[in-house]
Amino acid sequence: MTDKPATATITPVNGRVHVIFDDAEIASSLNALRLERAGRAPQVFVPLDDVHPGILEASHVVREDEGPGKAHFYTIKTLTADGLDEAWYYPYAEGDYAPIRDLLTFGQDRIRIEVSEV
Repeated sequence: MTDKPATATITPVNGRVHVIFDDAEIASSLNALRLERAGRAPQVFVPLDDVHPGILEASHVVREDEGPGKAHFYTIKTLTADGLDEAWYYPYAEGDYAPIRDLLTFGQDRIRIEVSEV
């Protein structure tokens, strides 16, 4: 018997999602999705078009993530701080993960996600 990876639950986020990096808003979206997987913290994904322009720099880092596949990273660059590989996306996500294909998620200690009512 083989163990299948746990399935993903992806749902729309109700409200406007604000992505805060180092106390500055870097993204604002009404089209965010929440990914939930057993044993992992939920992740919020936003379309690239909802990220403030000019702050993402493509990284050479690519990591395999069981489930959605290869994660491609960005470094966040603002006037006050840089966040090395603190944003990423899954360009080849399929199956349960297909809804998050090409959407960005963010991580590390300086990232905060807030949701406001619309």
